[in-house]
Amino acid sequence: MRGLLRLVVVLAVLAALLTTGVAYAGVVQVPVLSAVFGMDKPLDIGAVKPDPTGYAAFQKKHGLKHTSPNANYTLSSQHQFSGSYALDELIPEAVILATRTLSGYSATIHDVQVKFHDGSATAAAFVDAGPFGYPVSGPVKADFKIAVTGPKGVKVTLNAVEFGRVSIPGDLLTKAQDAVNGYLATRLVGIDGLNMQKLELREGGVYFKGTLPNTFGSDLPKPGQLP
Repeated sequence: MRGLLRLVVVLAVLAALLTTGVAYAGVVQVPVLSAVFGMDKPLDIGAVKPDPTGYAAFQKKHGLKHTSPNANYTLSSQHQFSGSYALDELIPEAVILATRTLSGYSATIHDVQVKFHDGSATAAAFVDAGPFGYPVSGPVKADFKIAVTGPKGVKVTLNAVEFGRVSIPGDLLTKAQDAVNGYLATRLVGIDGLNMQKLELREGGVYFKGTLPNTFGSDLPKPGQLP
């Protein structure tokens, strides 16, 4: 009986350590512990606060129209685009973060932050991969660069990606980068009104020259569906 009790105690301690380790790593949400370790929300990357007033002014200046309810606009939603307008200016970081899509909430990805620098950017969000069949959820941070390759083409270079406190190794980082670029190649080509001449990441914002659609519709996000 004493041996059995000792075994039960050892297993209980190992289970507790495993649960604590998973919560600390930030790749699975563990009640109470994830919050204790700060892994129940995105990492703070020092991004500015969204500026809804600035975005409203930008929207009015360029005649942008949204044809769907605000709740529909998220990074997990299917969007529809039409019309176009010319743009040749630096869009401030706070205005970009106030757009409906980035500020919108979906269970899959939410609480998005982006910090722009000259030639690079850092993005952070809370991601739940459960709807896609992967039992992981937690804060994700990515350092990346982006370059225009054509009127409707870009190339993203992922410098580093962290899921919770776990850094994604080089081989998986390359696969993730290929997946992102393959996805963007398919999506950008279908955006009516898009014509990129320049897209440059700068300190505090993005300089864009070209045309963009001026009318946006969006479906409600669906679990397990890529936008």
